[in-house]
Amino acid sequence: MNIVDFFYIIGERVESITMKLILLLKELLFPVPKKAPPKFRFLRKIIRKNVTIHEFLSLKLQLAFLCYLFVDFLIVLFIQDKFMWLFVVSVIYFLYIRKILLNNQYFFLDFRPYRYFYYGISVIAFLAFEGYVILKLMTKVAYYYYAYLIVVFILVFMFRQFFKEKYGRDWTYGVVEEIKGDVVKVYVHDDIAANVKPGYYWVDKVGDLEKGRIVKLLIEERMLKGAVPKRIIEVFFDTQSSEIPTEPNKARE
Repeated sequence: MNIVDFFYIIGERVESITMKLILLLKELLFPVPKKAPPKFRFLRKIIRKNVTIHEFLSLKLQLAFLCYLFVDFLIVLFIQDKFMWLFVVSVIYFLYIRKILLNNQYFFLDFRPYRYFYYGISVIAFLAFEGYVILKLMTKVAYYYYAYLIVVFILVFMFRQFFKEKYGRDWTYGVVEEIKGDVVKVYVHDDIAANVKPGYYWVDKVGDLEKGRIVKLLIEERMLKGAVPKRIIEVFFDTQSSEIPTEPNKARE
C-alpha cells in the first residue's frame, strides 16, 4: 500500500465517522416520531420473558434516569469542576430522554404522563445536584445540608402530588388471561398514571368474561408500594387483544 492509498483510506474513515456523528446529533436535536417500533436488541438479551414495546420503553426511561443519577453522584464525589460537568451531563441526558419520548410517542399506551413525569423529575434532579454544589461552596455546616435534603424531599413530594392531580387516576386497563371459578387473572401493563407495575393480578370475576377480553380495573393505593388492581368495573366487548388500547370507548358492560 502506497502513501496515497493510506491517506485515502484514512480520509474515507474520517468522513464516515463524521457523517455518523452528524446524523446522531441531528437525531438528538431534532427527533421525530417513528412509524416502525424500536428493536431493543440489548434489553431483549437481558429480559427473556415476553414484554411489550410500551414496557420496554418504560424500562429504558427508568434505566436512563437511574444512570443519570449515578453519574451525577460520581461527579459530585470525584470531579473538580462539578458545576460545569453536571450541566454537560444533564444536557446530554435531556436530549437522550427527549429522543426516546418523541421518537416512540406512538408506541406508548399513553404518551403524555410519561413525558410530563420524566421531564419534571429530571429537572428536579438537576436542580438538586446543582443546588448541592452551590451549597457546598457557601458553607460546611452540616445542619444546612440536612435542611437542604428536607427541601428536596418536599419538592419531590409536591411534584408527585401535582402529577397525581394532573394525570393520576384510580383505574387502569387489563387483559383477561385466565379464568378460575369466581376469579380471573388479568395482565396489566406498566401504567405510570395509575402507579401500577406491570404483571398478573387476580381479581373477582364479573359477568360473562372470556380470555382476551379487555377490562377496566379499579385500583387501590398502597403506601410506598404502588397501586394494585382490586376489582373489575367495566368489560369491553368490542375488542379482544393482548395489547391494551389507551382509551377503548365503544360497547361496554
